[in-house]
Amino acid sequence: MTPSGSWIRSLFREPLLHFTVVAALLVAGHRLYSAHAKPEVKVSTEWVDSLARDFELKAGRAPDTAERTGLVHGWLENEILAREALKEGRADDPRVRSLLAAVYREELEPVIADPSDADLEAFRKQHPEPFHYPAQVSFEQATFATAAEIPADMLEKLRAGTPSPQSPELRLPNPMPLTWLPQLEKTFGAEFAAAVVAAKPGEWTGPLTSSRGVHFIKVIRYEAPREMPIEDVRPALVAKWLEAQRNTAVSAKVAEMRANYRIELPPGIPAP
Repeated sequence: MTPSGSWIRSLFREPLLHFTVVAALLVAGHRLYSAHAKPEVKVSTEWVDSLARDFELKAGRAPDTAERTGLVHGWLENEILAREALKEGRADDPRVRSLLAAVYREELEPVIADPSDADLEAFRKQHPEPFHYPAQVSFEQATFATAAEIPADMLEKLRAGTPSPQSPELRLPNPMPLTWLPQLEKTFGAEFAAAVVAAKPGEWTGPLTSSRGVHFIKVIRYEAPREMPIEDVRPALVAKWLEAQRNTAVSAKVAEMRANYRIELPPGIPAP
């Protein structure tokens, strides 16, 4: 027997070689299994109970057997869709990222005690617009579809007591009943509404162009914007106050997180 043959036989008897070969086979087998094995989706009894509790909160009753099964099948469908979306790299979809950010934002929001009356009054002074009644105005009007239809000296005639003509094409009420300013802006346009508010009450003025036509108007009644009683707006005011407090708290936490990022902004955009 040659020396080389003896060396080969002794090598195959070496325990370290046996261990190395077995280890290599195990690693290869694991990789092969992982490449072809189906990932597990496990639905526990506790999770089904959680789905049932959510159903009960919304429906006001516990789900029956068919509904309970439907809840599980629905969740399973969404879970598979989510996993397949992640496989395809859909986590970069702006809608997905926005939803993830919203969920995490909700987790960061602290529990905040209800505000005092002093807190609400201070907040309302900082944000007066949503908690005021807007101006109201009513007026008599002479209407024309186009400026070409306006008779000569129309303003002087109206001021002298001539009845106000009405264009049948416009079909507008006369007089215009007491109307909130935002509704007036929506109906006739912002410029027309501003001119009506600026007009001297009890005196004909015009012509004023609106989105409907051309008008001469005489303000009958004007009510200035006024603050709503706090009891009328308390629920909305509390909700807005709490939202502002939560947003402030989350923004402060995000500012701390921002220190962990290198942020580049385009020219003209200031740093947050």
